[in-house]
Amino acid sequence: MRIISLTMNAFMTYKSQTTIDFEDMIENGLYLISGPTGAGKTTIFDAMTFALYGVASGSHRNQSYFRSDFADAKDETYVEMVFELHGKIYKVKRSPTYTRPGYKSAKMANAYLSYNNEMIEGVKEVNQKINQLLGVDVHQFKQIVMIAQGEFTKLIYASSEEREKVLRHIFHSESLVVFENLLKEETRIYKEKYLLSSQQLLSRFQLLNFSKEFMENHTAGFHPSYIEHAIEQNKLLHNQLQIAKSQYEALQNQYDQLSQTYYRKEKQNQDIQEYHMIKEQYQTLMTRQEDMNIYQKDIEKMKIIEQHQSFLYQYQKVNEDFKNNQKELLILQQKEKDFSLEFKKLEKAYKGLDELKSQKDILLIQIDKMKQSIEKQKEYKDMLKQQQSLQLKNLSLQSEYQKHLQKHQKMSKRMERDQENVNQLPSLQLELQQNEQMVKDINQKRISIHELSELFDQFTQSQDKHFELSDKYQKADNIYQKTFEKYRYEDENFKRQQAGILASTLKDDEPCPVCGSCHHPHLASLSQSVLSSNELEELNQELEKRRVIKEEAYQETLSQNEHIQDIKTRINVLKKQLGIDDELSKEVFIRLLSDIMQVTKQQEKTYQKRHHEVEFLRKVKKSLEQDQLVFLKQAQNLEKELADIHGLEKSLAVCQTKISELESSHQFLLTNELDEELARQTKNLKSLDIKIQTIDNDYHQCQQKLEITKHQKDILCKHKDEVLLSLQRIQIQYDQFVSQYFETSEQLKNYENMLSTLNEKENEYQEYIIQKRTLSNRLKTLEETTRNCKLVDLSQEEDKLKECEQQREQSLKEYNVYLHTYEQNERLINHLQKDYQKNQNVFEKYTMYQDLADITSGKNGQRMSFERYVLSSYFEHILEYANVELLKMSQGRFALYRKQDTKGAKQQGLDLSVLDYETGMMRDIQSLSGGESFKAALSLALGLSAMIQSYAGGIELNTLFIDEGFGTLDSESIDQALSVLLDLKNDNKVIGIISHVDELKERIHTQIVVEKGKMGSTLHIEKD
Repeated sequence: MRIISLTMNAFMTYKSQTTIDFEDMIENGLYLISGPTGAGKTTIFDAMTFALYGVASGSHRNQSYFRSDFADAKDETYVEMVFELHGKIYKVKRSPTYTRPGYKSAKMANAYLSYNNEMIEGVKEVNQKINQLLGVDVHQFKQIVMIAQGEFTKLIYASSEEREKVLRHIFHSESLVVFENLLKEETRIYKEKYLLSSQQLLSRFQLLNFSKEFMENHTAGFHPSYIEHAIEQNKLLHNQLQIAKSQYEALQNQYDQLSQTYYRKEKQNQDIQEYHMIKEQYQTLMTRQEDMNIYQKDIEKMKIIEQHQSFLYQYQKVNEDFKNNQKELLILQQKEKDFSLEFKKLEKAYKGLDELKSQKDILLIQIDKMKQSIEKQKEYKDMLKQQQSLQLKNLSLQSEYQKHLQKHQKMSKRMERDQENVNQLPSLQLELQQNEQMVKDINQKRISIHELSELFDQFTQSQDKHFELSDKYQKADNIYQKTFEKYRYEDENFKRQQAGILASTLKDDEPCPVCGSCHHPHLASLSQSVLSSNELEELNQELEKRRVIKEEAYQETLSQNEHIQDIKTRINVLKKQLGIDDELSKEVFIRLLSDIMQVTKQQEKTYQKRHHEVEFLRKVKKSLEQDQLVFLKQAQNLEKELADIHGLEKSLAVCQTKISELESSHQFLLTNELDEELARQTKNLKSLDIKIQTIDNDYHQCQQKLEITKHQKDILCKHKDEVLLSLQRIQIQYDQFVSQYFETSEQLKNYENMLSTLNEKENEYQEYIIQKRTLSNRLKTLEETTRNCKLVDLSQEEDKLKECEQQREQSLKEYNVYLHTYEQNERLINHLQKDYQKNQNVFEKYTMYQDLADITSGKNGQRMSFERYVLSSYFEHILEYANVELLKMSQGRFALYRKQDTKGAKQQGLDLSVLDYETGMMRDIQSLSGGESFKAALSLALGLSAMIQSYAGGIELNTLFIDEGFGTLDSESIDQALSVLLDLKNDNKVIGIISHVDELKERIHTQIVVEKGKMGSTLHIEKD
């Protein structure tokens, strides 16, 4: 990305529109932004970051600062930036959300991005496109391009914990912390689940219904054996259940036999009683016979009406149709009369339409002429505007051409001056090579002295270690000898004890199993304190263990002695190479290094001076080659601009010719007069058109209505005759129906009114018939079954049955208690087995998550959390990139390293130290001076920028901005830092620096000078 220009308006400290052209700065590659504190230097970088991403460059600035305090209410706050990327020109314009005095609502943020004649609008849409074009988000952009004020040395002096927070912010490793917390949370959840599951197992076990003694013996914490005990106990309960079941079945059989006899006799008594009751009901029912005969006659008449219902409905409908026809005919006759009168009036107006249409044609001709005049006048004005636009564009092109021509001529002079300097490069390079070889020889000698010093330290340490190992071997040998003496003594005692045991079994005149002698004058005696065979074997193993320890100590001592001889040989070789005859000591090394350092400093100063001259001329040469390409491109652009100017002048002449032709052929009136006359005539035309249309529509509509009414009247008259004929025919049929089924038409109407009660009467009659038939049949049945039967007394048999039933119910109750207890226990035992399996599954997951949580939280061999392990890898890569720059700035003296080990139990992995190649010692980062710290911080920032750019896919962001930090450097360090930055410039980077340091103002020739005023900041560009 190459920034071409930046425009700010009412933005932070800049009230007026301020534009910075970066084209001239791109040629030099390095420029300075200077000015007093608070003038608005960092605001320039804020504006660039805001234009691209809508945020400020530093972490302590927010959007509330973007609106200038000096701006008027009508001033618009915006930033516009033009940049080149992949050969294409892009222009982004962005404004923040801000409030203005006198306006109720805030002006909302917006953004525009234009390229290749395309336009993207909207904050979200532009942000997405910028991210897509640059390939980095705002955080990565600030880390790669912006080294902002207040953030320059965060990683240098931060503690390990603070450094972890900074790297977490840079690399967005919050997800790893979330992952660690998730593992801890899962561990907590599964631990709670396991404890809860274990408690639930015990609680469910306590729900089992066994003996009190059994439950008291199983009240401690749950154990898997409890389930087996419960299964055995429930089997005993099942045996009791089977006994209770047999008792219940015996009582049920006895009850069935008694109940069968009892219910048979009870049924006989009930039939006798029912016979007498039904006989009385039948006699009562026969008293209603006469009323039911009348009901039967009424039902028959109403059914006749119901069967002829469609005929009666048709008769009624024909009468109604005849009456309705009479009414409609009268209404249509009145309508026909009204429409005839209206038609006569409209016919008179219709005959005058031809005259109105002639007036309309005249108006149309007048309007057409006016429109032609307006079009010609519009064409004339457009040509005048085009002429003005072409004149302005011609002036702009002439101005740009002159500006580019002057720039081209300046560049030509500068290239001639640079070529003269480059011609001196070969002689300087030869001198530099000679001096470089001398420096290398001296440095090699210094390295050899450091190596000799390290070998001397190793020799001293090895001698101390050899003494310790010798002492260790002597102690191990003493312990071994004591153990050996003890074992030999105990072994002799054990053998004597065995002989004593054997001697205690010998008898006179019997042969000894060892020597065969039958005489035993000196029998071995038994000892009171003798080791057993197992104890003696243990003592033997202890002796072997001591032997191995002694042997290992001997080998270590021997190996250390060989190591000392090897170091001594290497020391003698190095002393001979370096020509050292003195006895080695710390004072000798200090004196040798002091002599070497004096020579080294003198040679390095000479080398550094020539190196800077050569490097400068190389950069000038490389810059000259690039300038030659730019020079050719500028020449081509100048030719193209001149051709554009000639083409524009031709277009301007053509435009002037057309304007003259229009002025000579037309006399133009004021546009307002023509427009007013055209509007008046158009209004008259519209009114006339409406009047013609209204008369024509009313005439034809009235004519159509009159014809429709006449047609409807003819149809109705014809229908009237048909309805009258139908009425006469159906009246004859109605009279015949009445005479056939009813005495009079009034009787018919009465039965029609009663028709709604037909279902009720019919149901009542049918109910009577069914009840009569049912009682008659039941009476005959009971008369047959109760013949020759009498009522029997059942009180004694009932008492026996109740007693048997009580015994059966008691037995059933006992059986159900046993059954319920057994089934409940069986279900609980099944649940216990399943829950125990689940409990074990939860326990396995709990232990798994516990192990993972311990590893990721830092409870591991490396004492590093998962997040810190990942960040330490990123940190290593940053240091690799940073050391490339730091070695250049420190003349090969310093390099940054991540500490591998730290003391104590705290987490490690992000502590920082620095290697000093002059002393060969690793130093704490806090020991660096102010200037050295700045170099380290700048190197770290450049390394971070390069590393993130590489990780982002090798994207090309050829811009770097550095805000403050040079005030701690001496003159030589500034030279070194600028040399590193110029190397970046030769990699096609453009570098901008903000600083108050006067020495930078003298060494950087292209400057943006910012000045602070009462009404905001202003700036101008100074260039030598």
